[in-house]
Amino acid sequence: MGTKDRIASDLERSFAEAGFAEQGVEALRAEADVSLRTLYKHFPSREAMIVGALEHRDATYFRWLEGGPQEGAAHVLHPLVRLGDWLGEVANTGCLFLNAWAQYPDSAAIEAVVKDHKARLAEEFRRRLARVAPGRDTGHLAETLFLLHEGMTQAARLQGREIAYEAAMHAARAALAAAEID
Repeated sequence: MGTKDRIASDLERSFAEAGFAEQGVEALRAEADVSLRTLYKHFPSREAMIVGALEHRDATYFRWLEGGPQEGAAHVLHPLVRLGDWLGEVANTGCLFLNAWAQYPDSAAIEAVVKDHKARLAEEFRRRLARVAPGRDTGHLAETLFLLHEGMTQAARLQGREIAYEAAMHAARAALAAAEID
């Protein structure tokens, strides 16, 4: 892992643990264990640091989603299953992307990273549905599954991971059954 990637990883972890507003640049520099010059060389502003952390989270999360069953409903549900794992093993603090955008609503760069990440998640469900139901119009079903993904992420903080996971999976299975995808 190169210096920029390592710093982005450290920034991601720091923002996930402490939020976006609480830490000053010195605390972020210390967390990354680099000089201020090195930090600013790779991320010349706080906004760039947040964008770098979000881009790192995006890559990490999509690697997390890879694989899984290749057929049927289990293929389509895999991102929700992996999200349940993520919430139990990695982070259960709400969506880092939406948290960043809420803190910096006027940042076009942060907005762009958030919207790109969310569009890619929605596309992941469309792609998986197209594999198991070729030629069928599953656009609304993909949006429903995306909504369940996002809802589970937020509800896990409030209700706990297990309750949010079970509710989202129950709803997702019902939606797939109604669409005759098994």
